[in-house]
Amino acid sequence: MSRKLPLGEGETARTACARGLLCTGVVEKTGEVLSAAVLAQRVGCAADLVSGMAADLLAEHWNATDVDTLASGEDAGGRTLPSNAWMALRRLGWTAAAAGA
Repeated sequence: MSRKLPLGEGETARTACARGLLCTGVVEKTGEVLSAAVLAQRVGCAADLVSGMAADLLAEHWNATDVDTLASGEDAGGRTLPSNAWMALRRLGWTAAAAGA
């Protein structure tokens, strides 16, 4: 059973966002407390990594054939694509990897 509301004609789903303040972090393995500056640096590195992976994925699949495949909502076997983007990409065989990986 899905808790998602059915969308009407011409409607699209949106994800809500909320601002938050990160002051410190903890390295789980060691228990080391991170300062706000180190935490900001690590979050920035993670955001850069994800941004680069998304850019590479778009560069590879931003063509008429792949966009049509995604827009059809079905994989090569005719099965409906999952609503979670990462699962749909996995089903299509579209992968993203960190640069140099």
